[in-house]
Order: sequence, then structure tokens, then C-alpha cells
Amino acid sequence: MASPQDEQLKVYEQLCTSYRAIDDFRAKLLGFLPLATGTGVFLLITDQAKIVSMQHLFKPIGLFGLVITLGLFFYELYGIKKCARLIEVGKELEKNVLNVSNGQFATRPPGVALLINEPLAASLIYPAVLAAWTFLAFAFPTVQDPLPGQSQNTGPLKFQIVAQYWAVGVFLASFAVAFSYNVFLVRRDIKDAFACVKTKLYGVTKLGEKRRD
Repeated sequence: MASPQDEQLKVYEQLCTSYRAIDDFRAKLLGFLPLATGTGVFLLITDQAKIVSMQHLFKPIGLFGLVITLGLFFYELYGIKKCARLIEVGKELEKNVLNVSNGQFATRPPGVALLINEPLAASLIYPAVLAAWTFLAFAFPTVQDPLPGQSQNTGPLKFQIVAQYWAVGVFLASFAVAFSYNVFLVRRDIKDAFACVKTKLYGVTKLGEKRRD
């Protein structure tokens, strides 16, 4: 019969496995998504003749890509939440159950400048991909077939200005959501950092007062 310590260690191992699996999947998706999106978009708009022939498909393709990416973005936000929860549970197990002072969760370093971390990377990549699909959906006006005797227009390609505004708006809105969530997740680290700075400043102030006395 397994001892309580063995059961607790087994739970901890399963928690570590779950965390690594979620983190690994998120990292692979973050790397694959921009590459797949960029390749698909550029294959569609390599030349004007292809644009003209596929003009009526750009909006549904762009909207389809937008919806799929938005779904993956929501999945990423939930994945971040699950990872944050697993980290908290891991810290509790290491501190109160396993009595480990240097476990991987307890010693996990905070983000660079507190906010530069994996969620921030997702906060940039997913909004950028959403903006790319949005731009594709609204970039080109409807092209009319040339009348008999008229040649197909071969002038410079022109994007609709409204597509740029839509793309920028989608990027800023989705980035604001993801960045705010990132700040919410690291609020404890931010609070601890401010408390540490305040303590040091208070100590320096008290030391200066003693020297003046």
C-alpha cells in the first residue's frame, strides 16, 4: 500500500506533467500560427492576376481566418489561466506538503520587468495575426469584370484605407484585453515589487535622518 508521502509525490508529478504539456503546446502554437498565417496570406496576394481571379473569396477567407484565430486566442487565454493555477498549486505542494524550498514552481523567476513573459508574447502574436486576417478581409474592393473590348486593369494595386483602420483597431482591442489579463496575473509580483522598493526607500530615508541627527 502506498504511503501518504508517495501519493503526494505522485500528485506533484502529475501536476508537473500537466504543466509541461500545456506550456509546450502553447509554445508550439505561438511559433506555428504566425508562420501559417503569413504563408497563407502571401500565397493569396502574390500578383494582381491572382487577386482579380480570387477577389470574391478574400472577404470570406479573411473572416474565416479571423474567427479561427479568435478561437485559438480564447483557448490561449484559458491555457494561460490553467498554467497560472498549476503554478500556484505547485508552490503550495512544494511548500506545505513536500517541504521543498527550491522546487521548480517556488523558484520560477518572474517576467523581465515583471511584464515581459509568455503571456505578453501571446498578447502580441495573436492580435497581430487577428489584424492580418482583418486586413485581408477588407483590403480589396470588389473588382468588376471588364466590359467587352476593355482590357483588364493592370495598374498598381491599391488597398482600401478602411482595411488599415480595421486592422489597427482589432490589434489594439485584442492587445488591450490580453495585456490587461497579463497585468492581472502578475499583480502579486507587481505589489511585492512596489512593497520592496517602498521598504528600501523607507530604510534609506530613516538612515539619512539618523545621520543628520
